[in-house]
Amino acid sequence: MSLALVSGLHNLSEFSLKQLVAWGDHLKVHQPQIDAQHEAIFNLALEIAHIWQDHGDLDELKALAEKLDKVLQAHFRYEEQLLAEIGYPELTAHKAEHQVMLHELEVILDRLHKSQSGSIVGEPGLAFQNYVLGLTVGHIFNSDMDYCLYARKAASDKEHVWPSK
Repeated sequence: MSLALVSGLHNLSEFSLKQLVAWGDHLKVHQPQIDAQHEAIFNLALEIAHIWQDHGDLDELKALAEKLDKVLQAHFRYEEQLLAEIGYPELTAHKAEHQVMLHELEVILDRLHKSQSGSIVGEPGLAFQNYVLGLTVGHIFNSDMDYCLYARKAASDKEHVWPSK
């Protein structure tokens, strides 16, 4: 990653944990479709967290994991296409992060499907909870903020602007 990019984590200390896991302006990349997709991902993450905290049904968690997988695959394709269009220099590394996250989710899905139905206790429910926290707070607040900063600087330099879609 280029040292010219400033990680989104530089403002992390300004937010409480409750603020971090809730969708808000601090997470927007200011591209309407991406922001809408990110908000949908956060809403799924909160739904997963509520089921986990309430010791919900494992089958319900499996269904949400499968839904998240589909949402992420579509989102990552769209985001990568958009980043290619604006010439984001860290696209290869960003794609690699996406692939790692999809692989991790595949492993969690496999564990969930091998688990017996019933209440969510321990692993793999905890692994899934940690995964969605890393996805939302980790990836979106960190890596996605890097391309947001790049797009803003490029727009101010009149090199690139977000393509209209």
